[in-house]
Amino acid sequence: MVFYTSKITSLQQNLVQITEGLDCDELFVLSGYVGPGPLQNLSLVDGIRLNVIYGLALESISQLLHEELIRIVSKDKRTKIFYSTTPSHVKIYIWLKKGAPVYCLNGSANFTSNGLLKPFREVLSQVPSSQFKSIMEYVSLIQGTSFPIQEYEPKVKNTKMIAAEEEVQYNNGMYLTDSLFAARSKINWGHGNAHTNVRDAYIPISTKDIKRAPNLFPAKTENKGLGYADNDPIDIVWDDGTIMTGILEGTQSIAGERFPNKIATYKDKKILGDYLRLRMGIDPGEFVTELDFVKYGRNNIGIKLIGDATYQFDFSKPSTVQPLP
Repeated sequence: MVFYTSKITSLQQNLVQITEGLDCDELFVLSGYVGPGPLQNLSLVDGIRLNVIYGLALESISQLLHEELIRIVSKDKRTKIFYSTTPSHVKIYIWLKKGAPVYCLNGSANFTSNGLLKPFREVLSQVPSSQFKSIMEYVSLIQGTSFPIQEYEPKVKNTKMIAAEEEVQYNNGMYLTDSLFAARSKINWGHGNAHTNVRDAYIPISTKDIKRAPNLFPAKTENKGLGYADNDPIDIVWDDGTIMTGILEGTQSIAGERFPNKIATYKDKKILGDYLRLRMGIDPGEFVTELDFVKYGRNNIGIKLIGDATYQFDFSKPSTVQPLP
């Protein structure tokens, strides 16, 4: 059987449903890349231990993503994460009962929101039980060269993003967006003329943002393919520890390439609107004024890429209040 994300269901939903439906006590994941979104969602299944090996961690892990994974593990004793010293880019999902495999999937989908939620891009196929032995032999090799993430000592890298056209303001290494205020868009998207809920909101990505921070906002594929797969899911880790699944959506053309023009929350746009209003002490769906941002102490978002399609967002206060365009 082959699973993939479509307009009806997602690989992440498939993983949850399989976990809930099987007589198992453990889900083991070996993935080249790992994101906080799937970790949070799969850890919510009752009675299941979640053991994850991050196959390419030592080649790619950032200190901020490492710290977030440590936070997740410390909050949930049933979840354990390991880093492999042997680089492994495979994607294997194994359900076990008392240490013995009862079901297995492998394929192309990383254990990240981008891997599990982008329609039609990745697949996971059922592994026949006759191949369990060879799968477990490979897994045992990687397990033998892996260690708990608590033992990892991050190497601090001093990186600098180069602005394409002009100097740009960063705060603690995070790119600062423009003001979130607009009367009928941005945080007040739901108060415009579009077919939206009054609670909806988005974070704008302008042409200026793309030129200033090209590494933050990757170009979309030139070939739209099935169309629905045009928007990239991302994992968002907020400064207060909230984990959210977002999506880089919309389209704008810059120098012949297509880029997203906004960041919204996956499937339900009001999740972002409710979250921002909650932090500002404003009721869901209420119109947000410029004065509300002044009272809160900031009107922008700090953004930093910390892993494979994984971002840290900062809405803490106080910070620089960006002027309106």
